[in-house]
Amino acid sequence: MKCHSPNCTGEYEPQEISHSVVYQERTVTIHNVPADICPDCGDLVIAEETTLYLGDLLGRKGRSKGTEFRYEA
Repeated sequence: MKCHSPNCTGEYEPQEISHSVVYQERTVTIHNVPADICPDCGDLVIAEETTLYLGDLLGRKGRSKGTEFRYEA
């Protein structure tokens, strides 16, 4: 898929990233999150179903003391 950034001619490539969010006043990092990244400009796209899963994951595991989780869909 072509990159959405203005003036960029790159193509998105699927990769796994570590995604950090602030949840209930602490930073939580989720590893192995699937995303599409443009190698030319670094633009990042996370699919809607992935963001929904991340919200569900935070709701289930975010109450624990842990600050790092794995994306396991």
